[in-house]
Amino acid sequence: MKRISNQRQLRLISEISIMPFMDVVLVLLFVFVLAAPLVKTNSSWLPTAQPSASPGSAAPAERVTLLVNRDLSVTLNGAMLARAALPFSLKQIETRAPGTGVEVRMHRDLPVQQLVEIMGMLEAAGMQKTAVTTHADEP
Repeated sequence: MKRISNQRQLRLISEISIMPFMDVVLVLLFVFVLAAPLVKTNSSWLPTAQPSASPGSAAPAERVTLLVNRDLSVTLNGAMLARAALPFSLKQIETRAPGTGVEVRMHRDLPVQQLVEIMGMLEAAGMQKTAVTTHADEP
């Protein structure tokens, strides 16, 4: 039996169509031309920094440490404190020495919600300068 084969031989295509490439280039050109005015920095959109009254006001004059342990016990400057009394104590510190800095040391296993509650108490007391760190069990 005679084998019938395709008479056409496979040949290598030596031409590449650049039309799809040109379409992509034109679309990108239009996108960038239209987006350029929107990306332009407008100084009226940026918030302006207010200069501080004195150069030394950045660092607090006094600092207290608020330690929150894993069992939610609270220590303020080394003294154990009931959690319900914390807002009153913070307000008292702020009225005695305005601008006092507070270092909040949260136990690393506590949920973030506990930190949010503590920060709410600090804000309600008027404390502006805070730092937050985490700690493991301390001896």
